[in-house]
Amino acid sequence: MTPTESAAGAVLPEASAGRLVAAAADRLRAAGIPSPRLDAELLVGHAFGRDRAWLYAHPDAELGPEEASLLDGWMERRALGEPIAYIRGFKEWLSLRIATDARALIPRPETELLVEAAISEIAARLVRDSTPVGVWEVATGGGAVALAIVLRFRTATALGRLRLAASDLSADALELASENLAAHGVGGLVTLACGDLLEPAALPGGRADLLVANLPYLTSAEVETGSGSLAWEPRRALDGGPDGLGVLRRLISALPTGLSREGVALLEIGQGQAAPVRQLLAELPVSTSVTTLLDLAGIERVVRVALG
Repeated sequence: MTPTESAAGAVLPEASAGRLVAAAADRLRAAGIPSPRLDAELLVGHAFGRDRAWLYAHPDAELGPEEASLLDGWMERRALGEPIAYIRGFKEWLSLRIATDARALIPRPETELLVEAAISEIAARLVRDSTPVGVWEVATGGGAVALAIVLRFRTATALGRLRLAASDLSADALELASENLAAHGVGGLVTLACGDLLEPAALPGGRADLLVANLPYLTSAEVETGSGSLAWEPRRALDGGPDGLGVLRRLISALPTGLSREGVALLEIGQGQAAPVRQLLAELPVSTSVTTLLDLAGIERVVRVALG
């Protein structure tokens, strides 16, 4: 049997799945990766083209030389800290396979709450009357949120009951968003626009019934000293300025002109930002109703702002 280079760097016979996972986990542990066993299973499974459950059921399955060489490269990248989602090229999120690379942020579990809130708002408006609902996602990044929304309301969007737009300052991120939408067969159902916050005319009339935004909300210091995926993801999509509220502050000031009458905005925020965001909203020259939604950790994660 021809020897192949294992993920641990030692020359082994054509390595079995079980041996590869053990060797890869040791390598990642030595590199200080916080979840070495899980990451090893994900990457070894990716080399086999299988999931983790399959690995447990087939510990003696052997990996060919070409795949073993690919795995070794992936392990080197992971040992240097590159996120699993960038190495595999996708992230499983909300039961969807989202293409991921350095053009945009990796979808986070906490953003699932933003999607759930948006779906509830849209559903309530669709059953209320026959008026078309205009939804605008600002700072869409790789398009995960817009994708989840359009897949949930595919028929309503195709019939014109829902008009969905997504915008971003980064043309590269929008390119990735376009690829994700196309991969799921809904590329023609979402209007994509490039520009800063509410600058692009993404919706007819420029006003939204529902505005959804997951803006950069980390402080510059947090981004500067951040570890893990923060060191690899685009800084512009993370850095909210000295207090983390720089981009949020600009969007909030534009809400009266960006939302339709009785419009609603859903804003994802960071831990401890609910109080200052409420203060920013209280300073708007229009009346607002403000509530917050808690994530699974009990953190005020989504701010709901209703005008009127």
